[in-house]
Amino acid sequence: MPYLAIDQVDDFVEAVLHKYVKPDWKDISMPLQKYWFAERLFSKAKADEMEGDLLTWKLQIANPGNFKVTGLYADDTTSRVNLLTHGSMNWSVNTTNYTYDITEAIFRTSKVQILNYLDVQEHAMYNDYFKGMELLMMGTGPTSPTQAPRPPASLLWWIQPYNGNASSLSTVFGTLTVGGTSSGFLGMDPTGFEAVGTGGILSATYSGWRNRCGVYTAFSELDAIDTIVECMDKCGFTPAHSYSELAPGSKPQWELLTTYSRLKEARKLAQSSNDNMGSELAKYKGAVLLRGVPMVWIPAWSNQDFGLAQTNGPVVGVNWATFKYYFASGLRQAKRAPYQDKDKHNVRWRVMDDSGQIVCFDRRQNFIVTSTATITESN
Repeated sequence: MPYLAIDQVDDFVEAVLHKYVKPDWKDISMPLQKYWFAERLFSKAKADEMEGDLLTWKLQIANPGNFKVTGLYADDTTSRVNLLTHGSMNWSVNTTNYTYDITEAIFRTSKVQILNYLDVQEHAMYNDYFKGMELLMMGTGPTSPTQAPRPPASLLWWIQPYNGNASSLSTVFGTLTVGGTSSGFLGMDPTGFEAVGTGGILSATYSGWRNRCGVYTAFSELDAIDTIVECMDKCGFTPAHSYSELAPGSKPQWELLTTYSRLKEARKLAQSSNDNMGSELAKYKGAVLLRGVPMVWIPAWSNQDFGLAQTNGPVVGVNWATFKYYFASGLRQAKRAPYQDKDKHNVRWRVMDDSGQIVCFDRRQNFIVTSTATITESN
């Protein structure tokens, strides 16, 4: 098979790469067992693009309150209030790349060998993207409204744990005993965003914009499990009148995301509870279910080497129907044609740019329950 001429290499990378059958290989480079951004958000966002400098959405915050019981010759009364506000988020921008030298020996071999070489480079570039986005999605999120460069919001940015500060709120956690109160809608704005709010909406002003949070001292049926079940009960909001929802669905699409140590404890409880028909926790075909909702562990929160290992033993009730990943228009994994390095005339850059944002349309349908004791995860 004839070799590629040096001036043909870039065209081959840009236009011919996808046309050939590629030899297979095995990738053992990725550190985590599963990547939630790729599975839960990226796959749903194929057509979700939005134009403009900001990602914006509407939020109803009030009703006029004009309902009343009436009688003969009763006077009409009415009131007008502001029914809507809007949330907004800045876009986050990311990039990744790979490089090659057009004089590399591989480019003087057959097209199939060249293809295999370049396909590995492209695959590794996507690996970098999904690993990086998993790190951001499962991390703490932005630290200030003016942070630059700006990471996207994360699950733990949207779903805030109890911060111990309830002085201005009408409810606080009671004693952690059977029958006590160990959860409430006290998930406030992230640290650093108290002045601007979560997505531009102040949690201190609008109680319906707070997620639920709870605490436990022991991972037992009467403490942690009872608190999680209470959160599931009280986060199940359904509309009284149907409307065109941003996050439609009458039933929550929950997953209970946790760390590996908490899943192990849940398995032990489920094993001992299967004979108890009244138990909320069950083990079925190897999975742990709480009221039929799977409890799954997040490798990013359990792997010490990944840098996000959680120490508060979280169980996060995520209603995926309320979350979306939007791409900025025209910047969904936009791959650029190979271009020449400014200092090395034979080196080419292959760059992929991406811009998007993770948004939660209804925080109160999500919750987080954390331990009052420090929990150490192990790989």
